[in-house]
Amino acid sequence: MTLFSERTFPVIGMRDISEAVGLRPGSLYAHINSKEELLEKVVHDGITNYLDELRPIAESNDPAPERMRAAIRAHVKVLAKTLAQTRVAFHQWQFLGGDAQKEIVGLRKQYENIFRRIYRDGVQEGSFREARSERIAALAVIGMLTSASEWYDPEGALGADEFGDALAEAAVDGLLP
Repeated sequence: MTLFSERTFPVIGMRDISEAVGLRPGSLYAHINSKEELLEKVVHDGITNYLDELRPIAESNDPAPERMRAAIRAHVKVLAKTLAQTRVAFHQWQFLGGDAQKEIVGLRKQYENIFRRIYRDGVQEGSFREARSERIAALAVIGMLTSASEWYDPEGALGADEFGDALAEAAVDGLLP
Protein backbone atom coordinates (compact mmCIF):
# COMPACT_ATOMS: atom_id res chain seq x y z
CA MET A 1 0.00 0.00 0.00
CA THR A 2 2.71 2.44 0.99
CA LEU A 3 4.55 1.79 -2.27
CA PHE A 4 1.54 2.87 -4.34
CA SER A 5 0.91 5.90 -2.13
CA GLU A 6 4.50 7.14 -2.37
CA ARG A 7 5.13 6.53 -6.09
CA THR A 8 2.92 6.74 -9.14
CA PHE A 9 1.61 3.54 -10.61
CA PRO A 10 3.43 3.66 -13.98
CA VAL A 11 6.90 3.67 -12.37
CA ILE A 12 6.20 0.74 -10.04
CA GLY A 13 7.27 -2.67 -11.28
CA MET A 14 6.46 -6.16 -10.08
CA ARG A 15 9.99 -6.34 -8.63
CA ASP A 16 9.23 -3.24 -6.52
CA ILE A 17 6.02 -4.84 -5.28
CA SER A 18 7.71 -8.13 -4.45
CA GLU A 19 10.44 -6.32 -2.49
CA ALA A 20 7.84 -4.26 -0.61
CA VAL A 21 5.99 -7.38 0.55
CA GLY A 22 9.07 -9.51 1.09
CA LEU A 23 8.50 -12.07 -1.66
CA ARG A 24 10.61 -13.20 -4.56
CA PRO A 25 9.34 -11.79 -7.86
CA GLY A 26 8.31 -15.24 -9.11
CA SER A 27 6.44 -15.98 -5.88
CA LEU A 28 4.38 -12.82 -6.20
CA TYR A 29 2.55 -14.25 -9.23
CA ALA A 30 1.09 -16.96 -7.01
CA HIS A 31 -0.85 -14.17 -5.28
CA ILE A 32 -1.63 -11.67 -8.06
CA ASN A 33 -1.60 -11.79 -11.84
CA SER A 34 -0.48 -8.21 -12.45
CA LYS A 35 0.17 -4.90 -10.78
CA GLU A 36 -3.05 -3.66 -12.42
CA GLU A 37 -4.99 -6.34 -10.55
CA LEU A 38 -3.43 -5.20 -7.29
CA LEU A 39 -4.18 -1.55 -8.01
CA GLU A 40 -7.78 -2.40 -8.85
CA LYS A 41 -8.23 -4.19 -5.51
CA VAL A 42 -6.61 -1.38 -3.52
CA VAL A 43 -8.73 1.28 -5.23
CA HIS A 44 -11.97 -0.73 -5.09
CA ASP A 45 -11.57 -1.58 -1.41
CA GLY A 46 -10.50 1.97 -0.60
CA ILE A 47 -13.57 3.60 -2.13
CA THR A 48 -15.84 0.91 -0.71
CA ASN A 49 -14.56 1.74 2.79
CA TYR A 50 -15.90 5.27 2.30
CA LEU A 51 -19.21 4.18 0.82
CA ASP A 52 -19.84 1.81 3.73
CA GLU A 53 -19.40 4.67 6.21
CA LEU A 54 -21.25 7.33 4.23
CA ARG A 55 -24.38 5.53 3.01
CA PRO A 56 -26.08 5.28 6.43
CA ILE A 57 -25.39 8.97 7.04
CA ALA A 58 -26.90 10.00 3.70
CA GLU A 59 -29.96 7.83 4.33
CA SER A 60 -30.66 9.13 7.83
CA ASN A 61 -33.49 11.55 8.58
CA ASP A 62 -31.24 14.10 10.28
CA PRO A 63 -31.22 17.65 8.91
CA ALA A 64 -28.88 18.11 5.95
CA PRO A 65 -26.29 20.27 7.78
CA GLU A 66 -25.92 17.56 10.44
CA ARG A 67 -25.61 14.87 7.77
CA MET A 68 -23.03 16.90 5.83
CA ARG A 69 -20.97 17.42 8.99
CA ALA A 70 -21.30 13.73 9.85
CA ALA A 71 -20.32 12.69 6.31
CA ILE A 72 -17.24 14.89 6.40
CA ARG A 73 -16.25 13.58 9.83
CA ALA A 74 -16.80 10.01 8.62
CA HIS A 75 -14.60 10.65 5.60
CA VAL A 76 -11.82 11.93 7.87
CA LYS A 77 -12.26 8.94 10.18
CA VAL A 78 -11.69 6.56 7.25
CA LEU A 79 -8.86 8.74 5.97
CA ALA A 80 -7.06 8.60 9.31
CA LYS A 81 -7.32 4.80 9.43
CA THR A 82 -6.38 4.18 5.79
CA LEU A 83 -4.22 7.13 4.73
CA ALA A 84 -1.99 5.26 2.26
CA GLN A 85 -4.93 3.38 0.71
CA THR A 86 -6.92 6.61 0.45
CA ARG A 87 -4.10 8.30 -1.44
CA VAL A 88 -4.10 5.45 -3.92
CA ALA A 89 -7.89 5.13 -4.19
CA PHE A 90 -8.54 8.79 -4.90
CA HIS A 91 -5.43 9.69 -6.89
CA GLN A 92 -4.24 6.64 -8.84
CA TRP A 93 -7.52 5.11 -10.06
CA GLN A 94 -7.05 6.78 -13.45
CA PHE A 95 -4.21 4.34 -14.22
CA LEU A 96 -6.76 1.53 -14.42
CA GLY A 97 -8.11 0.63 -17.82
CA GLY A 98 -11.14 -0.97 -19.39
CA ASP A 99 -13.73 -2.63 -17.19
CA ALA A 100 -11.75 -1.99 -14.02
CA GLN A 101 -11.82 1.74 -14.62
CA LYS A 102 -15.53 1.65 -15.49
CA GLU A 103 -16.26 -0.10 -12.20
CA ILE A 104 -14.25 2.45 -10.23
CA VAL A 105 -15.92 5.34 -12.04
CA GLY A 106 -19.24 3.82 -10.92
CA LEU A 107 -18.08 3.69 -7.30
CA ARG A 108 -16.81 7.26 -7.51
CA LYS A 109 -20.21 8.31 -8.87
CA GLN A 110 -21.91 6.67 -5.88
CA TYR A 111 -19.58 8.62 -3.60
CA GLU A 112 -20.41 11.86 -5.42
CA ASN A 113 -24.14 11.11 -5.29
CA ILE A 114 -24.02 10.82 -1.50
CA PHE A 115 -22.81 14.41 -1.21
CA ARG A 116 -25.16 15.60 -3.95
CA ARG A 117 -28.10 14.04 -2.12
CA ILE A 118 -27.21 15.67 1.19
CA TYR A 119 -26.69 19.03 -0.51
CA ARG A 120 -29.96 18.73 -2.50
CA ASP A 121 -31.86 17.83 0.67
CA GLY A 122 -30.37 20.88 2.39
CA VAL A 123 -31.49 23.17 -0.42
CA GLN A 124 -34.99 21.68 -0.33
CA GLU A 125 -35.29 22.09 3.44
CA GLY A 126 -33.91 25.64 3.24
CA SER A 127 -30.77 24.99 5.27
CA PHE A 128 -28.33 25.32 2.34
CA ARG A 129 -28.34 28.09 -0.20
CA GLU A 130 -28.92 27.08 -3.79
CA ALA A 131 -25.70 27.15 -5.78
CA ARG A 132 -25.50 27.55 -9.54
CA SER A 133 -24.83 23.83 -9.80
CA GLU A 134 -25.65 21.05 -7.36
CA ARG A 135 -22.83 19.00 -8.83
CA ILE A 136 -20.25 21.75 -8.41
CA ALA A 137 -21.34 22.37 -4.82
CA ALA A 138 -20.95 18.67 -4.03
CA LEU A 139 -17.65 18.39 -5.91
CA ALA A 140 -16.26 21.37 -4.00
CA VAL A 141 -16.80 19.48 -0.74
CA ILE A 142 -15.48 16.26 -2.28
CA GLY A 143 -12.41 18.03 -3.64
CA MET A 144 -11.61 19.34 -0.19
CA LEU A 145 -11.98 15.85 1.28
CA THR A 146 -10.07 13.88 -1.33
CA SER A 147 -7.19 16.35 -1.39
CA ALA A 148 -6.94 16.15 2.41
CA SER A 149 -5.09 12.86 2.00
CA GLU A 150 -2.21 14.85 0.52
CA TRP A 151 -1.84 17.24 3.44
CA TYR A 152 -3.39 15.56 6.47
CA ASP A 153 -0.70 14.76 9.03
CA PRO A 154 -1.64 12.07 11.57
CA GLU A 155 1.13 13.42 13.80
CA GLY A 156 0.01 17.04 13.36
CA ALA A 157 -1.50 19.47 15.83
CA LEU A 158 -5.06 18.32 15.13
CA GLY A 159 -6.19 14.78 15.76
CA ALA A 160 -8.56 13.13 13.30
CA ASP A 161 -11.69 14.25 15.18
CA GLU A 162 -10.57 17.87 15.41
CA PHE A 163 -9.41 17.82 11.80
CA GLY A 164 -12.80 16.44 10.72
CA ASP A 165 -14.60 19.11 12.75
CA ALA A 166 -12.49 21.86 11.15
CA LEU A 167 -13.22 20.60 7.63
CA ALA A 168 -16.92 20.14 8.42
CA GLU A 169 -17.13 23.67 9.77
CA ALA A 170 -15.41 25.15 6.72
CA ALA A 171 -17.54 23.20 4.24
CA VAL A 172 -20.94 23.53 5.89
CA ASP A 173 -20.49 27.22 6.67
CA GLY A 174 -19.83 27.75 2.98
CA LEU A 175 -23.17 26.14 2.09
CA LEU A 176 -25.37 27.95 4.60
CA PRO A 177 -27.70 30.69 3.34
